[in-house]
Amino acid sequence: MNAIAMDISRLIDRSHFSTPTGIDRFELQYANWAKARSSYFIEMGRTKPIEINRNRASGLICELDQRWSTAALSQSQSAELEQIYAAIDGHVSWSQLKNIAPAKSKSKLQQWSMNAGKILRTILPMSPMATSAPFVHVSHTNLHRPAAFSWLDARRSNGVFYVHDLIPLTHPEFVRKSEPQRHLQRMETVLKHAGLVLCNSQTTARCFEAFAEEKGCAVPPIAILPPGVEQSFNLASRAAPRSKRPYFLMVGTLEPRKNHMLILQLWRALVDKHGKDTPRLVIAGKRGWENAQVFATLDRCPQLRNIVIEAPDLGDAALADLMAGATALLAPSFVEGYGMPLAEAVATGTTIIASDIPSHKEIAREHAIFLDPLDGLGWREAIETHAADHRRHTPLTLQKWEKHFEQLDELLSGAARQKTTRTIKPVPPIPGNE
Repeated sequence: MNAIAMDISRLIDRSHFSTPTGIDRFELQYANWAKARSSYFIEMGRTKPIEINRNRASGLICELDQRWSTAALSQSQSAELEQIYAAIDGHVSWSQLKNIAPAKSKSKLQQWSMNAGKILRTILPMSPMATSAPFVHVSHTNLHRPAAFSWLDARRSNGVFYVHDLIPLTHPEFVRKSEPQRHLQRMETVLKHAGLVLCNSQTTARCFEAFAEEKGCAVPPIAILPPGVEQSFNLASRAAPRSKRPYFLMVGTLEPRKNHMLILQLWRALVDKHGKDTPRLVIAGKRGWENAQVFATLDRCPQLRNIVIEAPDLGDAALADLMAGATALLAPSFVEGYGMPLAEAVATGTTIIASDIPSHKEIAREHAIFLDPLDGLGWREAIETHAADHRRHTPLTLQKWEKHFEQLDELLSGAARQKTTRTIKPVPPIPGNE
């Protein structure tokens, strides 16, 4: 296996967080894959990459592996799960237990130390091998700064970029005001420097291809390479549910495109109808942006107090445990590039009720109930039906990380042998239970 040069700027910047986002754990999986290849690691400076000492990079990756463990429950995560299940069953008051707080920011001393170290490392040249190895970037981080990637100009075919979505460009109404321009710069950087573009879905690949054609640029080779499902979700499928009361689960940052308001208003109506017998709703995700009405509903709606449980800081193992016992996963998003919670729900055998959008149908296929994201009555009927008749399905694994990296190795080997023309690799079929 040939070495690569991988940008881990995001992991360095977010190394102080106790739990990862989806992109964090995605980059960590790639970092482990790159480490096994004896690769080079870099962080991006203002105008050039900065090579990271291999021992330092390896230490960071190992530390994050332990802290963001996907296989085992930590003591604190186990304790939080016990509180959530007790709240679901009505044994404790969640409104008294919950303590939603922003993530701790780095201290000024930590920030000064990181910046000083980065400035010092900028002075040092990269090794010849690091500059000649294929460059891999998988997180979108820093792509909005084109000058940082100008060093790739002379060897465009060596750049491998993973594109997760183009939502800020296709649906700018769902993101912060500044985000469309930043994402435009990111995708222009990819177009300029990519020898190979990896996409999580056909949906994202088609959007990227349309973007390139709209910009009048040649489309680089594109391959569909869906993320792997963490092993914790496969393990959780074998465990017995730990709550007596039915509960539904939503997973993801509380942002406008996730359509939380539809579900919250439905839950308020369910409380009016069923009272204390209303199934619980667990929302696993941090609060995002421009979603004041959703936040106000969560904080001030008396009907939803102790009925809706907000869990903003769950690790993968805890989330897998919670998902395996849920009556159903609810995914009413207006738009997604992929939709990782659906793949995880398939792995745990959890019923899926999801919006009828291309990326969801591409992932879950016959393993989900699809509804229009504006069909409130349809969602209410599906929720009430499944609350009364909780069914589990046969767990399946859509894609394992091992298979993901086998396919990536093949793609890199093929790119090294010859210059390929543009191609979109089909999404692999859903395999049987492995």
